[in-house]
Amino acid sequence: MAQFNETDKRRIRFQTRRGLLELDIVLKRFMAKEYDQLSDEELAIFVDILALEDQEFLAIINQYQTPQRADFEPILHKIRTA
Repeated sequence: MAQFNETDKRRIRFQTRRGLLELDIVLKRFMAKEYDQLSDEELAIFVDILALEDQEFLAIINQYQTPQRADFEPILHKIRTA
């Protein structure tokens, strides 16, 4: 399992700046409320989620599309409820 230091966490935080305003708004709330409490395992999954294209990510957040990986769901739930 990957271990994330403060530099890694700052890099991930920067990656949350997206091309879609809707994603920026949702991710800003998530980052303020939940990000600092994520475990290294959750951070690794979050990094994989951030690798999604903006349109796919937004469709999954809005539950118009189902993620291909089941392990995304707990983090997606935290993002949706933040």
